[in-house]
Amino acid sequence: MTFRSRRIVVLAAVLALSAVALPAVAAPPEQVEASRRARVTPLPGAQVFPESIAIDPRTGVYYVGSVKEGTIFRGKVGSGQVEVFSPAGADGRDIANGLALRGDTLVVLSRQSGVIRSYDTRSGTLLSTVDNGLGSSGTFLNDLTIAPDGSAYVTDSINPWLYRITWHGRQMRLEKFMDFTGTPVVYVRAPGAAGINLNGIVSSADGRYLVVSKRNENALYRITLPGKQVSRVTVPAGVLETQDGLFLRGQTLYAAQNLPENVVALRLTYDFSAATPVHTYTDPNYMFPTAVAVHGRWMLVISSQFDSLGSPAAVSGTEPPELPFRVTTTGAGGPGKARNPTSGP
Repeated sequence: MTFRSRRIVVLAAVLALSAVALPAVAAPPEQVEASRRARVTPLPGAQVFPESIAIDPRTGVYYVGSVKEGTIFRGKVGSGQVEVFSPAGADGRDIANGLALRGDTLVVLSRQSGVIRSYDTRSGTLLSTVDNGLGSSGTFLNDLTIAPDGSAYVTDSINPWLYRITWHGRQMRLEKFMDFTGTPVVYVRAPGAAGINLNGIVSSADGRYLVVSKRNENALYRITLPGKQVSRVTVPAGVLETQDGLFLRGQTLYAAQNLPENVVALRLTYDFSAATPVHTYTDPNYMFPTAVAVHGRWMLVISSQFDSLGSPAAVSGTEPPELPFRVTTTGAGGPGKARNPTSGP
């Protein structure tokens, strides 16, 4: 039986609502096996390789992008189904990775192209396009966050820069906001995953801080605005490993982690300078997870399967991806707090 075949067996067991508690991790957070009540929402297509998720806190409507085809899907927490919001290739878009919502505007990154597009979520109409001008080999736009003032901040995984998007009406304006040269964030130039530096990013509710993930260092950094001071977030050793997409709710930070195939929840201090692990969420459906979002009592996790054959990412594998690609919904609480997501939000 192959590795992927074993995963299929495990998945079948999950969908039959039978689960086995996993052994506790060595790190302080309490490990939560949520698969007994996991709900899987399939993403149609054999080459989706989803990477990011943006969720509307008002409605629970969410958007997921395909890195390999550029399709943007739309679903709703509790529905169990998605629809195509924007098809592959629309507006010249063949990559849709970082996604974020700014009211009724969906902002979409297309990483190596350096192009950023925005869409009206009500009509699907393309509103604006900006380009950092670095071409297909000189940039890697990874993730973005919308700050309380409406501006957006964008990470570049291979250039030591943080971009900012501002709006004039519904038109975007892109600028290089800061250079990390000379700060504690030291970029590494290397082939493959070793050269993926900053990726996930979130903004505090008051707009004072940004927290960014540095994948190839298993670290988090705090950026204090508007002074642009950078400092490393203190996290116990061994808690973070290839963390990717981040989601912030209050002082709780959720991080999707690629290789451990889990989501770790950390409690941040009031000034975002330190983080204490709270829970580690695991599920057999988590296959190289790259993004996480929380709505109400539900947690949604995107499994990119970038470690499989045909991956468009910096890592790949020899086994084909397990179909369908999926969004996994589980309870976002601790032990005993997960509820059945089939009942809706």
